[in-house]
Amino acid sequence: LLMHFLLHEQGHSVVLSDADSTFHAIKALSQSDGRWRYDTNSAESSTFAAGIALEALAGVVSLSDAEVDPSMIGVVKNDIVKLFGTIKSYDDGTFYFDEKYVDGSEYKGPITTSASVVRGVTSFANVVSGKLNIPGEKILGLAKFFLGIGLPGSAKDCFNQIESLSLLENNRIFVPLILSLPSKVLSLTSKDQLKVEVTTVFGSAAPPLRVNLVQVLGSDSKIITTDSKELQFDLDNNVHYLDITPLKIDVGKYSLVFEITLQDSEHETVYTTGGRNTESVVVTGLIKVDKAEIGISENDAGSAESVEKLDLLKDTKVSLSANHLQKLRLSFQLSTPLGRTFKPHQVFLKLKHESKVEHLFVVPGSARQFKIVLDSSGSPLEYPSMLETV
Repeated sequence: LLMHFLLHEQGHSVVLSDADSTFHAIKALSQSDGRWRYDTNSAESSTFAAGIALEALAGVVSLSDAEVDPSMIGVVKNDIVKLFGTIKSYDDGTFYFDEKYVDGSEYKGPITTSASVVRGVTSFANVVSGKLNIPGEKILGLAKFFLGIGLPGSAKDCFNQIESLSLLENNRIFVPLILSLPSKVLSLTSKDQLKVEVTTVFGSAAPPLRVNLVQVLGSDSKIITTDSKELQFDLDNNVHYLDITPLKIDVGKYSLVFEITLQDSEHETVYTTGGRNTESVVVTGLIKVDKAEIGISENDAGSAESVEKLDLLKDTKVSLSANHLQKLRLSFQLSTPLGRTFKPHQVFLKLKHESKVEHLFVVPGSARQFKIVLDSSGSPLEYPSMLETV
């Protein structure tokens, strides 16, 4: 059957006699969950075998000299719906098929099994009339699976990955559109723009569409904003963009929820965007050191007798004198580009003596202020300071 199909694909005139009986013989191996048995002696059903069977049925339909029984075509379409009911998924919207051990045969794995189903389903969809009733988000999820596995560890898996993406790029079910961010690190200081690309799996341009940012979530899943904002489209660079300043988001990690809308309603039966898409970004910015003061006190808790203000971002010199019973106290605050209090994981203070000897201290702090109290050496020494945050 495969040889006949290949000859037919190459333009040779090949006809399969009694296609209905061949179709029925293959269909007889199908199971109630949409999977297939390898042969009449197999007790277990297989997802991998389902892909092979669907590809074989597509060959039968293609080589038939007469129309295959439409009712049987409808039954197989329903089997495909059941097969996609067994698909597995991750929280990020990735979908894949996995295989269980069948009759002691070699375990196929998600890549091989998913590739078999994609090959079979797309082949069958190409030779029958009407569309298959498969949710678009599952087709998109399969595309995300093959895009997300990186470079496979074997030539076979690499072939399955590339072939599956090629079949998903051009198929009669749904063509998946992939949303991606050219950069997932945005700087408030540099006033970076949020940029979004929407393409097919192989990077071809998408049809006319709109991209809206519909929700921003903090690292703790707390809702930052639900005000929908439409991204502008740069036709020359094929990228959608949005200024992040009006979003009022500060330094930190965020989850951005996007919604894609096709402008032409006719494209909704051709392409799938998978509904909402979530991407993670990191927002950075220059942290400002505010209200820095240095002074001498009699003890750890006492108020400083003499206080000098410091600008730690500049080369500021301050001269202080203390005896061996007194303490050197340094305090400051950290703030984000939006003026909010910033508390890093750790703050280090480096003091460098005029003799080139360096001392490194961990600065304790609260949500509002960082403060460190040090024993004085008793002599007027010069300590240029350097503040580091982690």
